[in-house]
Amino acid sequence: MSETWIADPVFWIFALPALAASGLLIQMILSLFSCCGTFTLRGHPILLKWWMIPGTALLCGFLWTLAVSWIAFS
Repeated sequence: MSETWIADPVFWIFALPALAASGLLIQMILSLFSCCGTFTLRGHPILLKWWMIPGTALLCGFLWTLAVSWIAFS
């Protein structure tokens, strides 16, 4: 692992989409506790489907794995 991993631009190419997916996943999970099961994406309410949370969780895990792998193996 390099000492300047935080300044590595390739790490941020993987980490920024992972952060966005994490935020979306948190918003989806919190929408389970709302009355109508909707979350807001870019100002539009979206009805939560059964596959959205598992799909976003898999995508989020994959993106974080890429980011951590880049740090560990570079």
